[in-house]
Amino acid sequence: MVIEPMHFWKASPPVSGGRRQTKLEVLAVSLAVLLASGPACSAFGAAVLFSTLAKGLQSGVREPIQLVIRTRAEWAAFWARHARGSAAPPPVDFSRDMVVALFMGERGTGGYEIEITRVERVESGLVVQYRRTSPDPGAMLSQALSQPFHLVKLPRNDGPVIFVAEGSPR
Repeated sequence: MVIEPMHFWKASPPVSGGRRQTKLEVLAVSLAVLLASGPACSAFGAAVLFSTLAKGLQSGVREPIQLVIRTRAEWAAFWARHARGSAAPPPVDFSRDMVVALFMGERGTGGYEIEITRVERVESGLVVQYRRTSPDPGAMLSQALSQPFHLVKLPRNDGPVIFVAEGSPR
């Protein structure tokens, strides 16, 4: 679109109803639409900021699971299972925050990863998007059991949480 600086404020020909629409009005509406579709929003919901509490390949959790933890008691019990009692859980203020955890399940080699990539607030709750990575065929891999996981802290939301793998239809 080319903007003519000297004539920017000129009105366009009348539209239905006899009202003229200025280029400034068109620009303002276009800018509003552009800003609303920026990185903080998507076609599905508003982005929610989150921070990683723990991410790695070794866990006491051996099955694939998706967890939402909203209380201190749940957090303590879960962390004891995950860390096998070897460390204290990271601090979480459950009056303001909650924990979302993803576990890929036990794998026979290295080269696997699971990562929460985005959280979106929707009308009824949250959508957690994540990515699973598997090793390429023929790749050199560590021959050790691994249990890929990712745990994040985010603002508390008491609505339902839906987990969606990247590339899956919503």
